[in-house]
Amino acid sequence: MSRMKDDLSGTLDISILKALSFQERLAIGLARLKDQRRLTNKDLAEQLGVSEAYMSQVTRGMRDVKLSTLDKMQREWNVQIEDLLKVTEKDLPRVTALKARRGKKSASETTS
Repeated sequence: MSRMKDDLSGTLDISILKALSFQERLAIGLARLKDQRRLTNKDLAEQLGVSEAYMSQVTRGMRDVKLSTLDKMQREWNVQIEDLLKVTEKDLPRVTALKARRGKKSASETTS
């Protein structure tokens, strides 16, 4: 099995990319888009005509999106949906960050 060095957790199994949910794949694709275009959740929300809170949930992989919203993303941002859902080895730092944020939230929820 292919493995890659990861500063946060030692070694990260690349098979984790195959186990990502649709929401997590989209969150990673949106993070990549935000980085490339230097945008914020507020910018993305304004472009789509949705609330910043909704966009925040989507970019954290915590919210489903409608097909009509995916279509609007494609048209508004001139991207292919396939590109937003594609996750490669280059995205492993984003995967690690997403998993770390979710882990912290889960830990805080169990102590509350």
